Amino acid sequence: MIQTKIKSHAKLNLALNITGKRSSLHKIESLVTFASLHDEIFISKIKSKSHNILFFGKFSKNVGKNNTVSRLIKILEKKKNITK
Repeated sequence: MIQTKIKSHAKLNLALNITGKRSSLHKIESLVTFASLHDEIFISKIKSKSHNILFFGKFSKNVGKNNTVSRLIKILEKKKNITK
């Protein structure tokens, strides 16, 4: 099985200012820096009609079913017709 590894680097917000609101989203000004810390994301193609998302590590037990990765997959399924 071919597996792709992606590094998701940490971003630290040094300052955050909410400048307004547009629809359900806030307009922000932010000062950020990046750290050498990162999560590793492994992506594999599987022979299945559904997606399989697994989290490993010290904090993985706190990741619920409604997380940003799961929400992204749902958005991509709707917009790009990705197979479930």
